[in-house]
Amino acid sequence: MTHNSDPLARAQNTAHEWLAVVGDALGTRDRRYTYRVLRAWLHTLRDRLTVEGAAHFGAQLPELLRGTFYDGWVPSRVPIRYDCDDCLDRIAAEAGIRRTDVRSAVRNVSQGMRELLSPGSLGRALEHMPRDVREIFTPATPTPAGSTAGSDEELRELRRKVEFLVGAVMDLSREMAERGLSHRDPEALTTADDMMLPQQGLS
Repeated sequence: MTHNSDPLARAQNTAHEWLAVVGDALGTRDRRYTYRVLRAWLHTLRDRLTVEGAAHFGAQLPELLRGTFYDGWVPSRVPIRYDCDDCLDRIAAEAGIRRTDVRSAVRNVSQGMRELLSPGSLGRALEHMPRDVREIFTPATPTPAGSTAGSDEELRELRRKVEFLVGAVMDLSREMAERGLSHRDPEALTTADDMMLPQQGLS
């Protein structure tokens, strides 16, 4: 029996994982929309970089998105000089979105890409841009104190951390019980149980 495996399956899965992260940052599950905006983001960033800068940035992308990054690239013409208005017009046209939606869309893509790329790499790429264009691509800053924006995401992250901690404490408690340590030190087991109680307020 012949086993025919798809040699591109892994590359496709990785590309879909990246699209999912960017889509979450954009607040949508529409993969076509996400891809259009990401493609415009990649091309606009790419053309503002030098050949060397584009090569360094492109090397971090998964295989299929790297192909998107280089699609239509003309190394002899970069870096292309464009101002803020040119940047907005270009992304709106390529992504097929309203010009008024470009800033928020680009910042959200940058937020998702910052999570996926190696630390500091996005910042280094953005340094090649003039300040006004760089501001368009800069991910949203951390939420100021007292602001409710982003609180849902922060709560989800807190829940993930609490769940991890609870799992570790439960494993420790179970191991102590199996070894009979709870009889020798019941206070330790009670403390471990008490550590799990705060999670109830987060459910």
